[in-house]
Amino acid sequence: MINTVLLCPPKYYQIEYEINPWMHVENKVDPERTHEEFDNLKNIYKKIGLDVWIMDPEPGLPDMVYTANCGFVIDNLFIKANFRYQQRRKESDFAEKLFRQKKFKIATLPSNVYFEGQGDLFFRDGKFFAAYGRRTSKKAIGHLENILGEKIITFMVKKDPYFFHLDTCFAPLGKGKVIIHPASFSNDDIDKIKKNFRKVITVSKKDNPFFCCNIVATDDAVIVGKGMSKDIKRTLEKEGLKVFETPMNEYFKGGGSVKCTTLEFFRSNS
Repeated sequence: MINTVLLCPPKYYQIEYEINPWMHVENKVDPERTHEEFDNLKNIYKKIGLDVWIMDPEPGLPDMVYTANCGFVIDNLFIKANFRYQQRRKESDFAEKLFRQKKFKIATLPSNVYFEGQGDLFFRDGKFFAAYGRRTSKKAIGHLENILGEKIITFMVKKDPYFFHLDTCFAPLGKGKVIIHPASFSNDDIDKIKKNFRKVITVSKKDNPFFCCNIVATDDAVIVGKGMSKDIKRTLEKEGLKVFETPMNEYFKGGGSVKCTTLEFFRSNS
């Protein structure tokens, strides 16, 4: 599925503005704990055999730590994000610079069409899944289909402001499995999910504060922020997945967890 991920150290990470309901400027980030959480996550990726790329942080861009939003990577193609909020727009410029240096092909969308990278676009089991609504524009889907040369299975994520990206409420696990927060989807979208996955694992309200859908999954492992309920963990383990829980409390303050902090390098042959 993936063999490489991109992370960004939290040198400048702090809650300096509020662009989602999780963010409160008075809720200060503990820099020491944040660096510990970053190092723990990085070490898990290395332990399970993934290559870890590092993007240098930039002053004035505290949310660069959420690398999943800066674009979408598959094979040697990088699709650059167009952020909805002004505070984050320069992040994707630095990501583009990195991928140009690495000789990736670069694709862009029109500047007036919002697209927030792997926050709203996934690839699993040979299929693309995307969402529009709170961050990514509906018009982005057609542009992405043209760039990728593939149809995209599309959902609308707009019901709950706490679930503003697809990656906060939906995570394909590979081999026909997915974990979702069902309250984030319409009945039609739930039906669509059931048609595309043989096993649908659902999380409940008690899991919401721990971003239990905001995970990274490899062929045989799941990496998730600490706090997942025992029932969900047991279900994942019964599906043959080794669950790595790691503290992400400082990142929760900004509205993200493991997946938000991780740009995955998808492979089209997986």
